[in-house]
Amino acid sequence: MRILHLSKFYPPDPGGLEHVVARLAEGAAAAGHEVRVVCATGSSWLRDPRKRTTEPPRMGVGVVRLPTFGIWWSQPLARGYVAASRWPADVVYVHRPHPLADWASLLGPRRPTIVFHHADVQRQRLARFVYRPLGRLVARRADATVVATRAHLEHAQDLGPAGRAKAVVIPFGVDPQRFAPTSAPDRPAVFPTRALGPVGLFVGRLVGYKGLGVLLRAVAGTTLRVVLVGDGPVRESLTKEIERGDLDQQVLLVGPVKDEELPGYYQAADYFILPSTTPAEMFGISLIEAMACGVPVISTDLTTGVREVNERDVTGLVVPRGDATALRGAMLRLTEDAELRQRMGAAARARVEERFTLPRMLESHLELCERLVGR
Repeated sequence: MRILHLSKFYPPDPGGLEHVVARLAEGAAAAGHEVRVVCATGSSWLRDPRKRTTEPPRMGVGVVRLPTFGIWWSQPLARGYVAASRWPADVVYVHRPHPLADWASLLGPRRPTIVFHHADVQRQRLARFVYRPLGRLVARRADATVVATRAHLEHAQDLGPAGRAKAVVIPFGVDPQRFAPTSAPDRPAVFPTRALGPVGLFVGRLVGYKGLGVLLRAVAGTTLRVVLVGDGPVRESLTKEIERGDLDQQVLLVGPVKDEELPGYYQAADYFILPSTTPAEMFGISLIEAMACGVPVISTDLTTGVREVNERDVTGLVVPRGDATALRGAMLRLTEDAELRQRMGAAARARVEERFTLPRMLESHLELCERLVGR
């Protein structure tokens, strides 16, 4: 099959959606399919963002990056996106929210189409009002829609009734071998020593809805220690908040790390924290990465797919979103109870093996593609 993914960005640009697109594309290519990704040129791409770049296949995936002339309502303005999407594919994935991908689907030739609905438009009310009719039209015309959890479906207003009726639930997955507990992990050199006690970890984009301000308030006035991995628009303000709160001995902001280094950070941590505060956090890929490494997790009581990942009091702890006091209590509980950490970490690994593996995700997606092409 020839499979086309219409994405907002693509690695090395960070983001949960981009991570999933890469795993799907590379997995299909490894299975012998011809795969192409069309995306905008993101901020971390080293070449001239004003020029179109067609890259040599990497991991079997051809990537076309379109020049980006700005960001409007969190969406890249990429000239030539619709034209590039006319590649003769047997199946097209529309990864949303991404209006350019929706328009490309509508204006391009009719082909079996899968709308992969990662999330609704969340923050901008006017954008939701403008986008929702387009999103529902594309979902109605699509041959299938995909969501990662039942909770995604409950939140998927941009799919509309027709899109929700044809939805298939395929959970996200991680490589259970790459992210696995090891007896002697390669501990990152910058990671704090365990001699002063357990260390918590956050991995993700540094954006407002991740609740990192709440995390800093939870740490303040305690001996808790946390490592923050990632980059994003609030990095500068977080750095200043750490300095103002005199938390530089407790909170280590290491910035972005290479993808191949991530397992070492998870394995070095004693527990993982995802303190997100809004439904913009629909799943949390970092949660299942940490859980696959046998690390207990702390998440918040969002009604999104997060609740289907971390099983309360089994694989980790759940606290009210935005509640720094409750988050502090959960962190202290895991810090002080090694047996609890071990028990929850083992349960977390087992849950990933049962529900959230990359081979299972790839198999389900390829079965869906083959069914649509056969139809």
